[in-house]
Amino acid sequence: MLQISSLHEQRYIPHSLGAQRNLEQVFGEKVSQVTILNWIRKYPRLVKEYMASQVPQLSGLWHEDETMLQCKGRSIWFWEMIDEDTKFMVTSHISGTRSMEDTIAIFQKGFDQSKVRPRAVFVDGSHVYSSAFNKVFWTMRKETRPELVQRVGIRARETNNIVERLHGTLKDRTKPMRGLKSFESTKLLLEGYAVHYDCVRPHQSLGGKTPAQAARMEVPSNWRGLIDQAIKQEAELFVKAVKQKEEKQELKVISK
Repeated sequence: MLQISSLHEQRYIPHSLGAQRNLEQVFGEKVSQVTILNWIRKYPRLVKEYMASQVPQLSGLWHEDETMLQCKGRSIWFWEMIDEDTKFMVTSHISGTRSMEDTIAIFQKGFDQSKVRPRAVFVDGSHVYSSAFNKVFWTMRKETRPELVQRVGIRARETNNIVERLHGTLKDRTKPMRGLKSFESTKLLLEGYAVHYDCVRPHQSLGGKTPAQAARMEVPSNWRGLIDQAIKQEAELFVKAVKQKEEKQELKVISK
């Protein structure tokens, strides 16, 4: 478990190219590339599912923007929704397009994660935002209806400076990787990056806290603890599912 957590700690730190190859030197044990690949495929997604079950306490002022990355010679988009006060990445979205459906997806994912509507969402001047926003957040009750704040030009950059800084951090990480090789591997990397950003990486503007801590989430602040909790939750859900299946089978027997 220590090797697995160390791999993920290094994987999302900028300029950590070759971190996986250093595991043998660090631990004195040989770890095959197949094993490392399996860890990378399994654990970030498992931790992401665990985090989706947790509810952050947010300010309700969300900033959304997207940045373009190059993946195997074509452009892909990484969408991010950041809470203003806690710097928590409410959600993210990865797509090969920049469409209405993708805009709806990022808003819906944010709603699903926070479990409540935001007070306001700050975006740039793109025409697709208004329709997508209304589709996800519209409500007849004016007092609970979020505000969509659209700005263009310099005002847009000032409004979404929070997300712009995050884009810079992301590109610092992807730059030494010499290109993103496939959509699936890029998706795995970005999903793990989002977890690392929220739960592991402390922020100077938050007094050394992580965004998850600022959002009052009782989750570990290192990959080892996150993986332990994710495995524990997976086991509990499995036991619960087996129990429910057995209860249904017993009811069928009784009804006969």
